[in-house]
Amino acid sequence: MGRTRPTPPALSWHIAPVTDYFKTDTAELARFRTTLENARAELDNVRTWMRDVSAEGIGTKELDAACAEFHAHWTYGSEQLAELTGKFAEGVNQSRADYEEVDRALEEGFRKAAAQGGGK
Repeated sequence: MGRTRPTPPALSWHIAPVTDYFKTDTAELARFRTTLENARAELDNVRTWMRDVSAEGIGTKELDAACAEFHAHWTYGSEQLAELTGKFAEGVNQSRADYEEVDRALEEGFRKAAAQGGGK
């Protein structure tokens, strides 16, 4: 007796929308942007506080000079960090907006295709 082949199941040609496979949490991007903006605000606060602190009279001339140098470097570094953090936050916000725009366009495209009978 020969072996018989099993009958393959009927094929279904359902193509899942891209959104079933690729998801972007735009709300999470918005929260991340807020976190970045808060970090930038904290850096601004630190610079404000440091502006009110003087290195003079801490100790010896050498210590005073080292503290003043640290203050200058910290101020410059924190300004750079704040600037870059702000730019990064803007980029995250733009990415979020772009993803939302693509989501709306895809949804509209699928809706139109379904209305024209393309969703069968």
